[in-house]
Amino acid sequence: MFSGKILRNRYFKILFKVFFSLFFVYFLLDAGSLDIYSISEVLDNPYALFSSLICLFLGIVISGVRWWVLLGVTENNISIKTVLSIQLMGSFFSSWLPGAAGGDAVKGILLYKLLDSRRSTALASIAIDRFFAVFGLFSIAICASVFLSSTVFHSEVFNFYNNLLIWGAGFGGGAIGIVLLSVWGIKRFSLHDYLPIAIRSYLSPLGLIVEYYKKAKLQILLSGLLSILASGVVVVGIVIFSMMYDYAPTPAVTAIAGVFGNISSVIPITPGGLGVGEAVFAKIAADLSGTFAPFATIYFTFRIGMLIANIPGMFITLLYSSTHHRNLNTN
Repeated sequence: MFSGKILRNRYFKILFKVFFSLFFVYFLLDAGSLDIYSISEVLDNPYALFSSLICLFLGIVISGVRWWVLLGVTENNISIKTVLSIQLMGSFFSSWLPGAAGGDAVKGILLYKLLDSRRSTALASIAIDRFFAVFGLFSIAICASVFLSSTVFHSEVFNFYNNLLIWGAGFGGGAIGIVLLSVWGIKRFSLHDYLPIAIRSYLSPLGLIVEYYKKAKLQILLSGLLSILASGVVVVGIVIFSMMYDYAPTPAVTAIAGVFGNISSVIPITPGGLGVGEAVFAKIAADLSGTFAPFATIYFTFRIGMLIANIPGMFITLLYSSTHHRNLNTN
């Protein structure tokens, strides 16, 4: 009875998200921001199409290398072959199933099956990897904003989005600082003694993780650089997609709009952010370029490109053997 109610609620949420997604797509089509028929234009540029797909795939792989570095911080010394396999599978499920959380769940399950110890720190690395991914996106957007500020007049619209980027980066950094300060305060003043045992059991791995990261400044720096590289390569892929269309905005505008489109796609109101990312991308591209065109088509094309770039993850999913990778990491 109870499980049936949960199932009905889940179906209702899925239908609700699908409805919202269709609403956004219809709105974009009706407003002229999305032109489905012009997507075929990318087939007229096979070399550019191939280059953009390579960029998207490289972004996935570089993100996997970053995750491998972060796993090593907490002494989860897993083979890079295994980490990249899990990364590609997680990215495949993130693209082909509703929501990025689905890919993270797959990565968590595979890690749990792979390891017999240090599971909590390994699973925490998935969330930490997300923070680094967002850091990379904001870094690229801020770089594009700086470049754009040197080439265009500082309008109120530009200043608004520029401030939004700065505030977003500041908020993320502040949130991390608050978490670290809270963990330090709890340990310094033994505040955990006043907490229920159940909560203490959850905080214990968190304190251990903080201790690991305090000693891993080089790995943190490397992870940050890999985040910027991964995001930069993906943004280059988006820019190449945009250049296949006559109405494409400047590369800097495309980069800023692409970052906001990626971040907004994480908002769980539609399956995989379909429609939301396109709407945000089109709005920002139109505002910063001062022109109206079917800009949402660019981001929709990028979304299709991500589906294609994640096809290798599908084959790895079919061939992946938990036993083989357990043996690989125990020898």
